[in-house]
Amino acid sequence: MLTALILSGLVLLLSAHRAWAERHGIEHRLVFSTFPAGGLHDLFDHILSEAYARLGYEIELQGYPAERALLMANDGLVDGEAGRVSVVEKGYPNLIRVPTPIYVNRVAVLTTDTDMDIDPAKGWGQFANRRTCIRNGYKFLESRLKGGNCHLVSSYEKMLDLLRNKRVDVGFAEFFDILPTLGKVGMGGVRMLCEPMAVNPMYHYLNKRHADLVPKIDAVLRDMVADGRLREIELHMMQVHYGKLAGSCPLLDPAR
Repeated sequence: MLTALILSGLVLLLSAHRAWAERHGIEHRLVFSTFPAGGLHDLFDHILSEAYARLGYEIELQGYPAERALLMANDGLVDGEAGRVSVVEKGYPNLIRVPTPIYVNRVAVLTTDTDMDIDPAKGWGQFANRRTCIRNGYKFLESRLKGGNCHLVSSYEKMLDLLRNKRVDVGFAEFFDILPTLGKVGMGGVRMLCEPMAVNPMYHYLNKRHADLVPKIDAVLRDMVADGRLREIELHMMQVHYGKLAGSCPLLDPAR
């Protein structure tokens, strides 16, 4: 039953994208780099496919390790980056931010230690003596957790393995991005804190050769915010990926 609902939901989303494309007459194609397969990749694909279809563009998202995705967009090997926090702007001068955020990310805190006292209000300094874990190339988290106690991994599966085997104390993940992994392997003794460690808007970036597109796609995204479409896509994707996880993933609360 759940599988049928998920499939029908995805069909509806894809049908909406095709309808926009047909209505506006797709004539152009853009390629954007982004994170590897995961929740954010899927979310950005749905948002940007619909947004660019309103301008007559077809898009393709190509997943790469986080650092490589930025380099490819900055060097013009693709047309832009699907979505990032603004901290990336210092090191990638050829990327132009589209002003309207496409998503607000939440940094989830994961641990297997039921007695560990973690308070987001106390800041990142509370982890100085903790063994922490993040995924490679996630710039905001790298800027907060650099040091010998921070383990870098290439997948969320590896992060969960380290947590369950007590090789790290705390893992940090963008909550939407890790949800497909949790949906596949389960929480398995890992708990997620009720409050995010940080909340950051994420923006779409275009390579500077597409500077003329920035105000056009920004106008579309503003419209999608105003009519509730961005939030609608996010909530639907949460339901698609997470169904049974709502009770064990506090950040899934749609009111947040």
